[in-house]
Amino acid sequence: MHPLKLLIGLSLIVLALIRCEVAKTTILPYTPQPLNKPTENLGDYSGLAWIDQGLVVLATKSGAPSRYRLFWLTSDRKLGDLVAIPDAIDADITLHRLPDRLPDGRLGFKYSTDMQVINGPPTDQHGYSAFDPDTNTLSELIPRPAPRKILHKGRVVWNPSMDRALVTDGQYLGSKYYWWTASDGFQPLDLEVDVAQYFAWSPDGTTIAFFGLPDAGSGVVSALTRPENLYLMDAEAGNRRVVLADVYNIAGLQWSPDGQWLVFVANFDRSSDQVWLFKTATGERLALTPPGHYQWPAWSPDGKQIAVIWYDPGNTGDDDKDAVIVLDVPDLVRR
Repeated sequence: MHPLKLLIGLSLIVLALIRCEVAKTTILPYTPQPLNKPTENLGDYSGLAWIDQGLVVLATKSGAPSRYRLFWLTSDRKLGDLVAIPDAIDADITLHRLPDRLPDGRLGFKYSTDMQVINGPPTDQHGYSAFDPDTNTLSELIPRPAPRKILHKGRVVWNPSMDRALVTDGQYLGSKYYWWTASDGFQPLDLEVDVAQYFAWSPDGTTIAFFGLPDAGSGVVSALTRPENLYLMDAEAGNRRVVLADVYNIAGLQWSPDGQWLVFVANFDRSSDQVWLFKTATGERLALTPPGHYQWPAWSPDGKQIAVIWYDPGNTGDDDKDAVIVLDVPDLVRR
């Protein structure tokens, strides 16, 4: 056989083996319960975290000190009190974004400040902080001012010991990634993909999950129409492998407290999204909700429920029609 033909044949075999490996996904038999579209307790929500003290939502509310503030949700999913995070004393405006439950149980979020300067250069500063609601203590984890080009739109995930973070600059195309430690600051990380987003560090610290696009094509439109893959890699960013392929319109990714399952929002047929559960060890997955518009899934600390923002459930096109719903995790997932 001609060497070139042999090489092509071997390449096709390798690609087939890779596809077979990725294709070992089993959809578990589970019928999502019908969801009634909420008509009460609606708001403008864009982030969600479930900590031991309760559910925290990022909301825009008239009369709040500024946009992008964190609020408690009451037991009936109404918008409650502001989380008592102190404002910066060296700025006119304080903003809180991207709430998350940290490995040590505290509330983590991007902490941003700004000065009211008209027609001047940017004065915003960005860092990452943790808040303990039991003691009302605010702690800087990544001190301000972190480099604006990294944390202006950036996202941060922490290892269980919280001495190392993986940071993305929040761009879609042309994203850049970094390790962060207190001793070395930001150190570049090359993931060899055109797009990577929604990083999630496993509770045992051994694995990082993320959605990525190895080839974004030409331009944003091309990238947005291509399916992404769900990757796993080890804590040093090695051994990257695809565990789920052809995923569209991702909106959130988080490990279960026991580290067995991932929850994410996406679709597999370019239609409406669903909240999906995926078991990394077996490739099993199930749809937890009927098709709709969802964002920011968050596991309860005991792993028995998942909260999610039902984005404009009435499909009205209004910004203030979002709802937070809580879903029970099926027994077949919790056993």
